Amino acid sequence: MNKIYSVFVAFFIMLGVSAFATTHVITQESLTFNPNALSVEVGDIVQFQWTSGSHTTTSITVPAGASSWDALLNSGNPLVEYTVTTAGTYAYVCTPHAQMGMVGGFVAVLPNRVANLSSHADMNVSVQDGGQLRVKLTGASSGFASIGLLDIMGRNVAMIHQGGISSDDFTVRYDVSSLQRGIYFVRFQEGAFVTTRKVLIQ
Repeated sequence: MNKIYSVFVAFFIMLGVSAFATTHVITQESLTFNPNALSVEVGDIVQFQWTSGSHTTTSITVPAGASSWDALLNSGNPLVEYTVTTAGTYAYVCTPHAQMGMVGGFVAVLPNRVANLSSHADMNVSVQDGGQLRVKLTGASSGFASIGLLDIMGRNVAMIHQGGISSDDFTVRYDVSSLQRGIYFVRFQEGAFVTTRKVLIQ
């Protein structure tokens, strides 16, 4: 009986994920992917759309347990779809044009509707004059939390905060003036709750 119940629970969780899945469109524009960084949820679909030339979309970093991909993106194969099954950071390139900067990435988190959330925090991220990254949390609990900075390839750049959140209106700053310019991700985790924001460091 317990086995049958578990099967039904798993089925309805999967049904809930697929019913609310979002398709995120990434368009090939000349030698770029647009957008080249975004946040998605497990169960979502990432769709690559071709416009001109001959390209590929090829994964170079995926989380443990996720499937890699390598597909042509050209007139004969103008759409490539990838279903996200695992939370984590993904990075991809156009193989013939990677050295020209044709790279991208996305961060996948568990859907709020099936995750066991311990927080309802909202995160606002900005870079202020002088190269100060400002991360403001609103509505976070006072539990243990971590705030990390990742680069476009999903590599950990810095741990901005690790420990208790002192109030439900919590702000932390981090000096990014020495970092290379580009797109980064700020990742906040508190228990099972994970949220990610993209930030451009110039």
